Amino acid sequence: MRKLTEISRALTYAVSLEEVLDLTVDRAAELLDAPRVVLMLTNDEGLLAVRASFGLDVDAHSDFQEPLQDALITRLKLLLGTTEQEPFLGVPLVVAGEVTGLLAVAMRPSSSLPEDDEWLLSALADQAAVALEKTRLDQTAEFRERLIGIVSHDLRNPVSVIKMTATLLRRWERLDPRTVDDLIARVHRSADQVTAMIHELLDFTQARLGGSIPLARKPGDLHAVVRQVVEEFGIAHPGRTFELQYEGDAQGSWDAGRLTQVVGNLLSNAVSYSPAGSVVKVSSRVDSGMVALVIQNDGPPIRPDLLPNLFEPMQRASSELDNASRSVGLGLYIVKHVVQAHGGTVAVRSEHGLGTELTVTLPLKAD
Repeated sequence: MRKLTEISRALTYAVSLEEVLDLTVDRAAELLDAPRVVLMLTNDEGLLAVRASFGLDVDAHSDFQEPLQDALITRLKLLLGTTEQEPFLGVPLVVAGEVTGLLAVAMRPSSSLPEDDEWLLSALADQAAVALEKTRLDQTAEFRERLIGIVSHDLRNPVSVIKMTATLLRRWERLDPRTVDDLIARVHRSADQVTAMIHELLDFTQARLGGSIPLARKPGDLHAVVRQVVEEFGIAHPGRTFELQYEGDAQGSWDAGRLTQVVGNLLSNAVSYSPAGSVVKVSSRVDSGMVALVIQNDGPPIRPDLLPNLFEPMQRASSELDNASRSVGLGLYIVKHVVQAHGGTVAVRSEHGLGTELTVTLPLKAD
């Protein structure tokens, strides 16, 4: 009971999800003298995925994803390396009547009663479930505050431009036609910027609440989609050079509008984070039933600590952007969800000598 009280206090003061996860598996190993422990949480697909472990190689469970059913017992035995003499014990994490995870330990042969071990592990799992839910709610509240702050900041600039331009247009009789055309174009650009932010927020809400972005697939050529977006960027950025290469037959079932959004977001990032005179390279190649879209720029490499969260909402490769290049920060998050909805993956490499290279891989045939 003393140990459980200490664990409860430690979990209460934990400030991050990772801290709660690591603390739970470490204390489970200590509490039950267990050589190996795994803590699994349900993901967006409702599958149990390992989020923390004790005494196990990370590579052994990096791809572990299983539904909560009888077959899970066999997988857990293999994962924990248990035998008849060294069984395992697993208990659920429950929040508001729903199973949100599973805490499992490999047990040593001992004189303790199995029901005592199960009671201890259940008590720890209950404490962990409460701490994880508290952390999730705290992160949600913080996320909302950050989102409101970023949207307010990023909308301020285009709205200010529109207001200032409207003020100037009131003095129409003092302006020559060329100046009027320039001012109207400025309003359109700012309005487009606001519209893009609104679309990002709508897509983000769909992905966040619905789990995936809906697609309207039609037969089409992915190379043609990529080529069209690259040509439009060439017109919009006359001072930049875009090199395009494509190989193979990219006929498939695509949501062309959504993939246009993917290519546009990736090109926008490439332009924003690379020197003005540098070349943005785009390639689209088909191999073994997959299309690989690669967009590479020669900008400075992204800091290694930023790479793992690059496709999460409101993450930026750098804060050194002028206001004209800023967005809500949801572009790559939406890219990830559109690509996943197509059954594909997206990855990033960034290092000195290479610059930054983003690769989208999509299957030609819809699943």
